[in-house]
Amino acid sequence: MTIEDLTETYLNALEGQNLETISSLLADVPTIDIPFSNTGDLAPWFNFEGREQALGYIATIFKNFSQVKLVDRTIYAANDGKTAFVETKGDLIQRDTGASYRNVYVFKLSMQDGRITHVREYANPVTFAKLMGIPLG
Repeated sequence: MTIEDLTETYLNALEGQNLETISSLLADVPTIDIPFSNTGDLAPWFNFEGREQALGYIATIFKNFSQVKLVDRTIYAANDGKTAFVETKGDLIQRDTGASYRNVYVFKLSMQDGRITHVREYANPVTFAKLMGIPLG
C-alpha cells in the first residue's frame, strides 16, 4: 500500500467511523497530538500516546459526532517515503445537539513498515472551543 493509499484509507475510516480499520492502520505504539491550543500555549493541547489513548481519542470523535466528513482533500507525500500531509475541510455534526462543526485541517501522518506511527492534527482551536463552550485565552 502506498503512503497515499494508507492516508486515504485512514481518512475514509474516520469518515466511516470505523475504529477497527483505524486500529489496523496504526502502529503498535502510535501517537496522536493536537498542537494548537485554545490558550495559545506552545505546548500541544492534546497528546495521546499508545494504542489505548490514540484509539480512545478516535472513539471520542465517533461518540461526539454523528457525521464526520473530510472534504476537499489534498494529500502530499513527502520525499522521505514515510510522511504524508493532508489539507482538508471538516464537515461534522455534533451528535447531541445537531450543531454543525466546520473547521480547516492539516494532518501530518508519519509511517513506518506500512503503519501509521504518528498523526499530528492541526485545526483552528477557536472554532472547536466555541463549539464545545471551552474558554479562550
